[in-house]
Amino acid sequence: MQSNYQQAHNLDGAFGIDGNIVIRGAVLLIDDMVDSGWTMTVLAALLRQHGSGRVYPFALASTRPQEG
Repeated sequence: MQSNYQQAHNLDGAFGIDGNIVIRGAVLLIDDMVDSGWTMTVLAALLRQHGSGRVYPFALASTRPQEG
């Protein structure tokens, strides 16, 4: 999936948050590897929609090639 649209569309409906869980305050969102960043973006939006504070994404590695 090369385009942003395809990458984002692939995640549509892939994640959900149980309505019984109360999320308050800041959230540290951790993933092992990040490619496009869309998973972090979608999850952060869901957490914010369910009442969390700021979401701080953190990845251990990136699969994107280094520019330079």
